[in-house]
Amino acid sequence: MAEPTYTRADLRAEAARQHFELTRDPDHMGVGESMGTEAVPSTNRTHTWEQLLPYDADDGKAYSTAPDAVHDLISGAVNLSAWAVEMGVDGLKPSETGFTISSSKQPISRIHLAFGPGMSHEMRSGLIASISHAVDAHLRSASCGASLSSHGPGRA
Repeated sequence: MAEPTYTRADLRAEAARQHFELTRDPDHMGVGESMGTEAVPSTNRTHTWEQLLPYDADDGKAYSTAPDAVHDLISGAVNLSAWAVEMGVDGLKPSETGFTISSSKQPISRIHLAFGPGMSHEMRSGLIASISHAVDAHLRSASCGASLSSHGPGRA
C-alpha cells in the first residue's frame, strides 16, 4: 500500500471543517423534530418539549418558537470545531466548570477546561482552584475593573 499523501494534521483539519459545516446551517425541520421527545433540563427532565408545548394547544405556534430559537443559537455559535476535534484526539472531556472574565458591561474572556480520564478528582479540583486564584490575583493587580466568575459544579 502506498504512503498516504496527507498527514494526520490534514485529517484533523478536515474533521474540524466538516464538524463546523454540520453546525453552520442546521436543518431547520430536523432541529424541531429532534427536540420533541427530549427532556427539558429545567423540569428536572420530567417533561419533554412536546409535553411543555403541545402542538394542538395553539396550532403549533408556541412549539415552533422553541426550535426557531435553538436554530438561531446553533447558527450563531462560534466555531470551536478544531478545539473539539483536538480534545477528542487527546482523549480529553470538557468540564462543566469554567470561568468568565467580565468588564462592567459584558463578558470579555471565557476559560473552558478539559481533562483526561486519568486525572483524579483531587487534582482536577486543585487545578481549578489554582486557575481561579491566579486569574483573580492578576485581575486585582492589573486594576482593570474586570472581575472573574466561575460556573459549573467544580467552582473554586
